[in-house]
Amino acid sequence: MKASAAQKWLVFLILTGLALFIGFYFYRYLNDQYQTETTYPYTVAETVRVSGIVLREEFLLEDKIVEDGVASYIVGDGTKVSKDSLIAEVYYSESDAGNVQKLRELENRRLLLEKAQDPGTTSYAHTDVLNKQIASEVGAIIDAVQSDNLTGLSGSSDNLLVLMNTKQIATGKQENYHDAIELIEAEEAYFQGQIQEEPETISSPKQGYFMRTIDGLENMVDLKELDELTPEDIRHLTSRPSLETPSDRVGKLMTDHNWYYAVIIESQDADRYREGSSVTLDFNISGVSPVPATIEEVNPSGGAPETVVVFRCDYINEALINLRVTEADVSFKSITGLRVSKSAVRFSGIQKGVYINMGEKRIFRPITVIYEDVGYVLCREVDPEYYENGTYVGLQQYDEVIIEGGHKRNGTDKNNSGDSESDT
Repeated sequence: MKASAAQKWLVFLILTGLALFIGFYFYRYLNDQYQTETTYPYTVAETVRVSGIVLREEFLLEDKIVEDGVASYIVGDGTKVSKDSLIAEVYYSESDAGNVQKLRELENRRLLLEKAQDPGTTSYAHTDVLNKQIASEVGAIIDAVQSDNLTGLSGSSDNLLVLMNTKQIATGKQENYHDAIELIEAEEAYFQGQIQEEPETISSPKQGYFMRTIDGLENMVDLKELDELTPEDIRHLTSRPSLETPSDRVGKLMTDHNWYYAVIIESQDADRYREGSSVTLDFNISGVSPVPATIEEVNPSGGAPETVVVFRCDYINEALINLRVTEADVSFKSITGLRVSKSAVRFSGIQKGVYINMGEKRIFRPITVIYEDVGYVLCREVDPEYYENGTYVGLQQYDEVIIEGGHKRNGTDKNNSGDSESDT
């Protein structure tokens, strides 16, 4: 029996409806897919590159290196010295300087061996403890080499040598180091006899931080008049040529623990520099961390396009103490909050917030934005404004925030029911 036209039309309508029904739910399925991101704490700092000159209270040592003489420094740059402490020895020949240097190396080796076999060291030495200490010193040496910060490398290598020699005795592989010490003492006597003339000793006339380098810019600025520095003053100082010939002076002392960094900025940016504010200065020296500083002076520009800013710092080490004309990155403040992509931010009425994925629910979480940047915002973490009945209803760390796609439906809890959504 052939189907009538009406029956065929009915079957067609049923199949078409079924196809539309399946297509609709397939469409809803595709459009319910969404992307999320996990919230986590993130820190940003406002940073500006500046250029200027480092100023210190400096005292030039009167002692000079004699013609054809060789200076052997007892202390390194940045070392704090007291009055009358030994700074350097000046030898009248390179051979004498070399013999004394070899003599000191031998003396150091002998002292390390004596320390390793000292009963006070070995009697309490345990292999497990020694192994941990050895691993620690090896790690310190590796870190120093990788960061190009070799200022403490000598001390770490000496400690490692003592630990390894102590382990030799503690494990019975070595009874003592008497024979090695006697051999070193014989070498010491030999080199002592090779010294033709005793060196001239140079001591510090006052307390301060020692520096070898003399650049001709010492005491060019009265540090009591930093508030009078002008952009022209800074340019004059930074454009001065270095000394044509190295100074024959032994060095100089930085006589105050504070030092200053004077820079030129555009006057339109002066509002961010507030006297007394704390910042950090990063001189981009390998192995040297940014150092804390205080804005000491912001000299009035009087309508001029440029302004002088002076930073004060009291952190001193071998790398920083010889800085003079240099650039630095100034970090004004650090802000930490929960990082959220801007694409996730929505509004529920007038309340700014985001939708999070919680199981099968899409729940609105209010936020307080404390910082904005390209593509993301930082939200205040644990905002006291968003506590209700002792329960925190704001955005939290590790929440899964919906950033793209899907239909952001609310959950069923009363705090989120009826929320509307709109793009920012």
